[in-house]
Amino acid sequence: MLWVGQFGIADGEAREETPWVGAFPDPGRTEEPSDLYLIVEPALPGSEEFCAEMKEAIGAVFHKNRVSLTGGILGALRSAHENLRDWNRRSMKDSRVAAGVSCVAVQGRAGYLAQVGPAAAVIYRDGALELRRPALPDALEPLGLFEEFWPDFSRLELAAGFRLLLLTPALLETVPAAELAAALALPPEDALPAVYKRARALPNCAALLLAQD
Repeated sequence: MLWVGQFGIADGEAREETPWVGAFPDPGRTEEPSDLYLIVEPALPGSEEFCAEMKEAIGAVFHKNRVSLTGGILGALRSAHENLRDWNRRSMKDSRVAAGVSCVAVQGRAGYLAQVGPAAAVIYRDGALELRRPALPDALEPLGLFEEFWPDFSRLELAAGFRLLLLTPALLETVPAAELAAALALPPEDALPAVYKRARALPNCAALLLAQD
């Protein structure tokens, strides 16, 4: 069974809904349902106000046009990228907006993680912690700034004991790796509260945990 949990902090307050984190279960129109989960990270000053609308648009486009997990992710991110690009074309240089994304699409026990910087995710399995950040050249820059982009994709096998934590980059920098590994080794319902203890020091952050047991 896949366990999913999340938290978000905006302007120093823990809130049920924040612009940074989104969960979009399959609306049930397909025989093989797939779900999308994501973290959005503003990359330029003033981009924060676009994040809530951006995450909702990514979730909607993914479910509307998906023909495969990777195809659905790519189409959704391209749509978000073009919307931000359109705004930037019509704006002054100091009013440009941009954002990074970590998103994962899950179908059964298969999944794909896609990242466009700034973005961060952590995988925990077999007692080992693996940090995932965008590494491809076309995935290093945020959505909205340049003409071309390509997400950095990772295929995931959601075996028993698997943990995937999507988190904002500032939160990753706040939690030491050993402490993060210790938290993810806990039962999933205890893992997020352990991470949240560190998150309380930040004005804006979010985390979303997927745990397969």
